[in-house]
Amino acid sequence: MTLLQKSLNSLSLAGLLFLVPADTNTFFYTQSLPTPTQNSSEKILTKDELYFGLSKPGGKMVSEVEWQQFLNRVITPRFQQGLTVMDAYGQYLNSSGKMTREKTKLIILIYENSPRKNHMIEEMISSYKQTFQQESVLRVTSTVKVSF
Repeated sequence: MTLLQKSLNSLSLAGLLFLVPADTNTFFYTQSLPTPTQNSSEKILTKDELYFGLSKPGGKMVSEVEWQQFLNRVITPRFQQGLTVMDAYGQYLNSSGKMTREKTKLIILIYENSPRKNHMIEEMISSYKQTFQQESVLRVTSTVKVSF
């Protein structure tokens, strides 16, 4: 073992000593979200973010007119109480391992969770994939506390 290797090994061991906490009585506290009261305007709802890529196979794009028609015909009737549409740009590795970069439409839905609502979202995703020959639509679901 060379002098350099011995020095590096000693330095590594000394560095590990600094990683070990001096106080082993560390406590972590968590706080759960308070549940809304009867008189509160706060509600616990479900939030879905749906990422609709606009690139079609063969290099074409979903046009703004095609997107608006899909939004009006498929999405809006299922979520008439409201939704948010945002323009976005994203990238991901497709199923063949190729990096895909594309313009995206982001739909944000906030609603009371139910099997019916979940089914409606699955229908929207399936329809988009079929209509525009899409490999996938990213869906991110979370629980949120909202107030109006």
